Amino acid sequence: MPVLVDRIGQTEVNCLIWIGRVSKAEALAMPGRIDPSRPEFGCRWISYFNRGADLSDLDAACLLELRERLRPVVAGLAAKGEFRMTLASNSKFNDPLLAVWRVIAATDPDYLSNPLIVHDIESASRALGLLAVEADHARVWIESRIAGISPDS
Repeated sequence: MPVLVDRIGQTEVNCLIWIGRVSKAEALAMPGRIDPSRPEFGCRWISYFNRGADLSDLDAACLLELRERLRPVVAGLAAKGEFRMTLASNSKFNDPLLAVWRVIAATDPDYLSNPLIVHDIESASRALGLLAVEADHARVWIESRIAGISPDS
């Protein structure tokens, strides 16, 4: 499962962890795994792209479809409070695609997400209001999830 959906330890921050080669089908299935009515899903999110994440299968049409599938999810999460998403990637390979995603999300006035792009998990955590010790915990937690799944992490 190249896109993990989870909650970071004891924080109130959820995460998407993108690992390995992500197909269009896998990317488009991800929104169906997030039920905004469930209490474990909140309005603060980190989307982390592991250094080995390969998003090359995702084209503009896929990103537009992904936004449409995420629209009701984001609206449901935003009903719980201000929806905030940070995209964290230190992969220059995926940076252009993330920039396109940011434009697709931020320029749609009816899509309640305007993601911030940063280069590491700690910066993403701090942007969501976590203290330094909590941000470090989030980094360790995400890295341990990746290590448990991906041998090349």
